[in-house]
Amino acid sequence: MATYISIGFSDNLDPLTACKEACNMATSQLNHERVDIALVFVTAHYNPKLVLPPLQKILNQCNLIGCSTAGLILSDNIKTSGLSLLLITSDDLKIGAGVINNIDQNDIMDSGNRFARNCLENYGQYNRHLFLFFIDGLLKNTSTFLKGMQASLGNAFPIIGGGNCDDFHFKNTFLFYKDQVLRQAAAGVVLGGHSVTGVCSYHGWKPLGKPRIINKSTGNVINIIDNKPAAHLYTEYFGEEVENFRKHNLGMMEILYPLGIYVEGSNEYLLRNAVDFLDDGSIVCQGDVPQGAEAHIMIGNKDFCRQAAIRAAQEVQDALNGQDIKLVFIIESMARLKLLGRMAYQEILEIRNIFGASVPIFGIYTNGEIAPFQTVEKIRKSYLLNESIVITGIC
Repeated sequence: MATYISIGFSDNLDPLTACKEACNMATSQLNHERVDIALVFVTAHYNPKLVLPPLQKILNQCNLIGCSTAGLILSDNIKTSGLSLLLITSDDLKIGAGVINNIDQNDIMDSGNRFARNCLENYGQYNRHLFLFFIDGLLKNTSTFLKGMQASLGNAFPIIGGGNCDDFHFKNTFLFYKDQVLRQAAAGVVLGGHSVTGVCSYHGWKPLGKPRIINKSTGNVINIIDNKPAAHLYTEYFGEEVENFRKHNLGMMEILYPLGIYVEGSNEYLLRNAVDFLDDGSIVCQGDVPQGAEAHIMIGNKDFCRQAAIRAAQEVQDALNGQDIKLVFIIESMARLKLLGRMAYQEILEIRNIFGASVPIFGIYTNGEIAPFQTVEKIRKSYLLNESIVITGIC
């Protein structure tokens, strides 16, 4: 049997009606009673405890994972309110699902390792092609959690994922796994068998000014840059606006001007959002920052975003070399949605033009993205990214 994929969506504000409408749309396209896996994404307008039971009842207790999101990406629209559903049935695609709840912040690397092993436990001896997971976007040290996963899966194995979110409110975030609504958790699937996948990510942000040296950092906190308190770098560019950022936290400065960290041998900067400024002038980032690395303030705009999306889509298309693509799956930073505004769908149209109008597109906006990070040596180790778009083609 071939692989069958279908998509459902509803923006009805009544959770039961939204579930029924999305499920009816998806199941009518699938033409199979069996569902091997369901991906479910919900904006913060819905109570997850009212959404999950009817979904599980209609879909007959299938493998279900998903999360809250700032926006839903569909072939023909971008929605900032609603419920989207992707169903997959296949004898060719092999799936292993798993979860970890109550992630231990004191030993987050071990939590990542256990999570990967949980997902592999019921997978079997089939070839593995991709690991897809979602994690609580409010957790610190997601980079370290990822390192724990790589201890089980290998550094070169393609891992993609994203942090759940609720459109910059940072309050009502959640994950779905089967019949559970979770926080401080991660849920994911191993995909493999006879499937073929292609993955590429880019951000498009450009460096401002000369490179600076990170003299001291600990995990995701940068203490000293160029022998001065790290926040001095932002003060040089933005003056008293930095104080406004400290008071109001996630403003446009963070969206437009993340830090760019140079990774040895790479052809693009690794972006890190500055999520807080401490009283001693340290910068708290969303992800680990290596001591001794070069850093820049980065700048982005709508055209940079569009060009990065086109570049990523074209590289996935080229990598799959004319094979029949059944799905394009997109994980994209919610910061890009905020920056692009009404132009967000134009970006999706550019991607659609590359893959063809008949290829379904499905995805979400996230708080932090995980994807292989390209280097000149073609090493495909996955990193926690910010401000990025991750495009995956599944054949």
